[in-house]
Amino acid sequence: MDENTENLPGTPPKVAEAAGAVNLLPEKSQKLYKIAYNQFMKWKQEKKITSFSERVILAYFADLSSKYKISTLWTYYSMLRSTLNINHNINIEQYHKLRAFLKRQGENYQPKKAKTLSPQQITKFITEAPDVKYLATKVRNYCFKIML
Repeated sequence: MDENTENLPGTPPKVAEAAGAVNLLPEKSQKLYKIAYNQFMKWKQEKKITSFSERVILAYFADLSSKYKISTLWTYYSMLRSTLNINHNINIEQYHKLRAFLKRQGENYQPKKAKTLSPQQITKFITEAPDVKYLATKVRNYCFKIML
């Protein structure tokens, strides 16, 4: 927790300290959250910005939109929403223009479908690919085929 977080009257110091030590970010992706937060803070510092206003965060996402697809922008939004709330007590869910911007960015987005092999292609690979090079892959695919 940030040192700027208010201490409620009647909260014993040990309880406040224990609450401050609680990790509020998802354990598996904590590192990614911190990277996204640090990138935003670095961007703010480079631009000499001190505010966390909606305009500032909207400008940041406009900058990101030139580099990333909408699915990634929503991921960054989610990570920044959590980290800004934890570290600065700022709730960007209230930034309606930002959400409208993100929704508008996704209007014409067509996600790419993953290519999959047909059962015939898998059978052809198992029978025709050289064992010397692809034996482990063939065994794994064959076992997977049996499980289906």
